[in-house]
Amino acid sequence: MTHDNPLLQPSEVPVDYPAVTLENAREAFEYALDAHRDGIARLIETQRELPTWDDLVLAIDALDAQLLAVLIGLSPLTYRGQDWVVLFQQSYPRLLGRFDEKLASGELQALYQQLADSPSGQGLDAHERAVLDWYRQAFALQGAALDAPTREQIVDLQQQVLQRAMQFAANLQSSGTSITEAERLQGLPARVLDELADKARQAGAEGWLIGTDKATTQVVLEQAADRDLREAVYRRHHQRGIGAEGQTDNGQLLLQMADLRDRRAKLLGFADHTALSLQSKSAGSLDAVLAFLHDLADRMRPVMLQRRAELQSLADEFGLGTLQPWDRYYVQTLAHRRTALLGMDVLREHFPLSKVVEALGALAERLFGLQLVRPDVAIPVWQDSVQAFEVWLDHAHVGYAYLDAVQYPGKQPDLVETRYVHNRRVDAEGVFHPAVAMVFSDVPAAADGGEPLLDHLALRKLFHEFGHALQHLLVRTTNHVNSNVTGLGADGVEVVSKLIERWTWNPAYLVSISSHYQHGGQLQEAQVAALLESLRRAEFDKAVEDLSLALFDLDLHATPHDGRSLDERLRQARDRCGYWPLEDHEHPAHGFDHLLGYYDAGYYAYVWSDVHAFDLFSRFQANGLLDRATGQALQAALLDAGAAQPLRAGMRAFLGREANAEAFMAWHGLIPAA
Repeated sequence: MTHDNPLLQPSEVPVDYPAVTLENAREAFEYALDAHRDGIARLIETQRELPTWDDLVLAIDALDAQLLAVLIGLSPLTYRGQDWVVLFQQSYPRLLGRFDEKLASGELQALYQQLADSPSGQGLDAHERAVLDWYRQAFALQGAALDAPTREQIVDLQQQVLQRAMQFAANLQSSGTSITEAERLQGLPARVLDELADKARQAGAEGWLIGTDKATTQVVLEQAADRDLREAVYRRHHQRGIGAEGQTDNGQLLLQMADLRDRRAKLLGFADHTALSLQSKSAGSLDAVLAFLHDLADRMRPVMLQRRAELQSLADEFGLGTLQPWDRYYVQTLAHRRTALLGMDVLREHFPLSKVVEALGALAERLFGLQLVRPDVAIPVWQDSVQAFEVWLDHAHVGYAYLDAVQYPGKQPDLVETRYVHNRRVDAEGVFHPAVAMVFSDVPAAADGGEPLLDHLALRKLFHEFGHALQHLLVRTTNHVNSNVTGLGADGVEVVSKLIERWTWNPAYLVSISSHYQHGGQLQEAQVAALLESLRRAEFDKAVEDLSLALFDLDLHATPHDGRSLDERLRQARDRCGYWPLEDHEHPAHGFDHLLGYYDAGYYAYVWSDVHAFDLFSRFQANGLLDRATGQALQAALLDAGAAQPLRAGMRAFLGREANAEAFMAWHGLIPAA
């Protein structure tokens, strides 16, 4: 099977996606799962007397890499239909369970410790020792040293969390709002109307279909003149995950997950899940994280209260009376139109997808010497709009990058993420295995079949996700664990992507990459600067919302049994930083899918990483946004080592000092600009 199954080829051979069938996808996963289980058991037996780096660590690297690559490699194919969705949903818990079982093995833990204590282990280099240190912590966090019944209980609790997380995600699926009266859609641009009509046709409905996903909801809230329509769409969005009880209600599922995580943490010897979660992140202790968040809250609260008053005044000016949640974005849109030098639709026309992709490639090459190359023989892709590149660095082929930026039938709405299929590594035979990354975004397809165009939010999303891919592809370590940037924790992973996102906020840079989709003309810097200034105010609102959710997340996972409801926790978190009071019809926790995994007790990562990205970006602002020396310095200090080096050490090396929040606070008007 390893010779002909398209999902079981070595990482230097791109997957032949058109050749992947449901049957060979299922066979590939079962093969990789069995190979992983049997291989680990065999290594435990054969390595008892003298475990070695090559025969233990690198052998397990290879087993891990193959199993991950099969499942992540087939994950984009869920757009093909429900059978593929079911295959992935059934396989994913089994993959996580297999890794949990591996790290819960006391026998395997003993072998890694035996290697670390041996003369050969003492002679390993710093990166190799970092791998053993990672395993030492991973075994401890999975309870490998505990008795067998406790280990089994820990694995079972984790599986229960995963089952509820998958049900939570399933409960978010909703058909949306069907509209048949064209007059109700006044204010929405023609391109948006075309998109909504296309969604209706795909669903077999008449008129226009407004989905409950975040992107579609946002467009309606910003631009629809019909206040009743905005209210209906807003309420429908907040009804996602609302059920009578049990498995149909995401609020109950979230509380159950918090309880299960708390029980698991206590079995592992931690006070609560936050203490456990922060062990594998970069920001420090719970006290340190809370001090950071509370300091921001104290600074942001008075500004946010003033912001709320300003928006109410604008609502009065526009004759809306009491500002409702579904009015906030619309009021900002009206205010922007009143003084705008540049409309968002005009900006979109200057950012066709092809030119944006060229700009991303040029930025990567200019700063880091990394090249995205379209080979003479096209790399197979899973859908026609997907773009695939060979990745070259220092004249060497180091990986592949897939860009799935455009929406198409069957693709999950709001799919904006980066997946790591293969980590860069060198195996025991000295063979180099390149890295593979997949970037997903939700750029609407052009209704007329033309080229997709990006507004500023779409630009930010794409630059952000490209930052994730860059961090993955620029790693220079040579083993699976150190090349796994997720080992830095959610906060460590988000810093680089938030940094790359900062380029989209620079007017001169945006002008330099702008190119009208018809005539190639560029924007004027004064127009772009005025638009970005308007967007900056809305970005402050988003920062405060993220801060409130971060406080809610940590509160829920630190004290899940204190009797307070989700709404009580949300109200207290919002009040702490001045965010809008929670209305009775609002249920943000029921759609808070970031807490399903990896960001649980870690949503603060978005705030923490944003603050530190501003600080890192300040060096580029001082030296030039395209300064190669600064890019090389960032690469050497922060990116080369992957997960082998603590994130804080890399930031300190790049900045020449400890990171601080001054640039972030100055940009948001919390302190005077330097």
